[in-house]
Amino acid sequence: MTARIIARGAAYAALYVALTMVPGLHELAYRDVQFRVAECLLVFVFFDRAALPGIVVGTAIANGFGPMAVVDVWYGALLTLVAGLAMQRAGAHVIALAIPVLVNGLGVPVELHLLLDLPFWASVAWVSLGEAVVMFGLGLPLLLLVRAGAFAPVLGDQGRRGTREGAVGAQGGTTA
Repeated sequence: MTARIIARGAAYAALYVALTMVPGLHELAYRDVQFRVAECLLVFVFFDRAALPGIVVGTAIANGFGPMAVVDVWYGALLTLVAGLAMQRAGAHVIALAIPVLVNGLGVPVELHLLLDLPFWASVAWVSLGEAVVMFGLGLPLLLLVRAGAFAPVLGDQGRRGTREGAVGAQGGTTA
């Protein structure tokens, strides 16, 4: 792992935390709604091998500021890791944007129910809705911009390919 990859991962982590902590959005990032603008950064797991570790670390840090911090730092980061790995495996397709909706929509309500005594199925609905709005309302345009080469100065040719063989290998592993 090169210093450049570590720096990019740190940038993803910092951006995730900053987007989660934005005044006004911070209140929506926790509890039953879980509307996190930062989740749209998951699009970059298709194109940059530094993205997933950075976003997982960013999730852990941001979760440290929430009402379930002790558990959520680890559990929320694990959900992000699972969603990101599944997205890499699926490839840079629009349907892959539904993976975090499913993973978080079913995983986060377990935590909300057990730790905050919120109703499970209502939480499934709210978390899924929030995640879907972010992934398809922000993530999809971001995916299209990356594919169009808008981030080429940072990602190089990887974003233009828009395939699983970009920065993330066909088997879900990363390439050099």
